[in-house]
Amino acid sequence: MTDVRKPSCLILAFVVALTTAACSPRGEPVAQVPVAGGNAPPMPPLPAAEAHVEAAALEAAAIEAQRQGADALLVARNGHLIFERYWHGSAFTTPVEADGWQRLADDLLAGALIEDRKPVHGDATPDQAAIARAAGMTYGAYLSKRLWRPLGAHDAALGPGLRAAQGDWIRIGELLANDGVYQGEEIVRPGWAARVLARQSAAGEGAPPAAMMGVYRLPGAGASILWVAPSLRLIILRTGGTSDAAGDPVGDRIAQFVLRGVMDRPRPAADENGAPDPATLVPAH
Repeated sequence: MTDVRKPSCLILAFVVALTTAACSPRGEPVAQVPVAGGNAPPMPPLPAAEAHVEAAALEAAAIEAQRQGADALLVARNGHLIFERYWHGSAFTTPVEADGWQRLADDLLAGALIEDRKPVHGDATPDQAAIARAAGMTYGAYLSKRLWRPLGAHDAALGPGLRAAQGDWIRIGELLANDGVYQGEEIVRPGWAARVLARQSAAGEGAPPAAMMGVYRLPGAGASILWVAPSLRLIILRTGGTSDAAGDPVGDRIAQFVLRGVMDRPRPAADENGAPDPATLVPAH
């Protein structure tokens, strides 16, 4: 794999992000509010074979991602980064808009507020204003304190949506796949990450195809997708790219390639006759 992470990339990327203002509907600049991160290295690397994933399957997923015009493809398992590939001059630290992933961050912050005994009442994902009121500080400050710095994520910006390094979303995926724990640190209480995944799925954002049971598909901006498989402790991140004519992401083929390569996947459930349930099988495996 090609390692394109350099300190200068981070500096350049966020100088551009903070100095290039977004525009309001009236064309007026929108202020970019910095969100301090922990600026730690990504998850430690591990050869795919040692993570029990076939390297050929990851290469096939990368070929499909490139065909779809993706900017990046990252795969992590069991707390390790096992694959990363970048296109179009992007890098781990290239900033992207959160869009749909904003709700993941906000839902995780709702769990943090419960831990801080400042809960936001109601079943809906709280918005930035509700989080700020409950926390007693600005939304950006609370996001930094309870999520971005503990995760070691790179400095981000709000304007008003979150704009963060694309690779940092694999950290969010790991947090969701590992029951609220990242690199040995409990960031949200046990069970809350599963609730976040269930809530986003119930909202119609994370329902997986029938052939990927146990995998949550979480769309970000445009055609970007974060796939989280808690039972396999597997996370797949694809940014950029295109959607098909019907508007549905075609990227699920990427996840299917990766899943085919998981060598220690549990045996599929069997029916009363002992035959595997077709809905639990990855196509063409």
